[in-house]
Amino acid sequence: MTRKLIALDLDGTTLNADSKLNDPTIQTMQRLQAAGHIVSIITGRSYQGSQAIYDDLQLQSPMINFNGSLGHLPHQNWSSEYQFTLNKAIVLALVKYREQLGINEIIAENKNSTMTAGQDLIAGKFFPQIANSPRLTPETLTRNPNSLVLLVQLDKRSAIINWINDHFGDSVDVGVWGGPNAILEVTSKGVHKAKGMAYLADYFHISRNNIIAFGDEHNDLEMLQYAGLGVAMANGTAAIKAAADDITPYDNDQNGVARYLNQYFDLAE
Repeated sequence: MTRKLIALDLDGTTLNADSKLNDPTIQTMQRLQAAGHIVSIITGRSYQGSQAIYDDLQLQSPMINFNGSLGHLPHQNWSSEYQFTLNKAIVLALVKYREQLGINEIIAENKNSTMTAGQDLIAGKFFPQIANSPRLTPETLTRNPNSLVLLVQLDKRSAIINWINDHFGDSVDVGVWGGPNAILEVTSKGVHKAKGMAYLADYFHISRNNIIAFGDEHNDLEMLQYAGLGVAMANGTAAIKAAADDITPYDNDQNGVARYLNQYFDLAE
């Protein structure tokens, strides 16, 4: 069979409801990799927040973090590593007006570092790496970050988005996390998961029609649209399902990705 690029979102897709890998998922990915396919994680998570999953899957492929802002080969120097960053002046403006705007916490991340300003009770649930992270101040922020996450007051969310777009809309995009929590993601303009996925496909000389991508949320949209076969999870949002070429019969708690791939590649379970 022609070599495929299999692009995996993590949360709500490859991971179960407890944000863990089920054994059948690990086994399927290892078999596909052994068969010569490229299995790659393409996630909004940081490298720190996804490295253990990469290792558990025993992948050897490059990984895309921060929704396309960082492409690298874990544990190795990769001459084709790339990154997109945000101008630190934007970050510092948000730090300066944080309380006034209604932003509870700001999390700025690079490949190997995390810095925070402010505090939010739910932050640790999504970003365990912030527990002992240094404070984000004009003195400590010495480089442009790959990613910026804002935990905001829900009733101020629209106003914060408008403020960012008014001041910096020509250089950044603002994404809204799904679910009940008011979380915004600020990325370099025009950067999304599809950009990272296309970069990998080009690197491995794999055509678009040989890309299979899986996702469940808004930040997977461009990736599913770009892939030759964009597959939404059974637990995915209505918008993602509408945009996808196919939908898994099973959700992320039922090994939906692994079952779909086992059937697609005719692997005996």
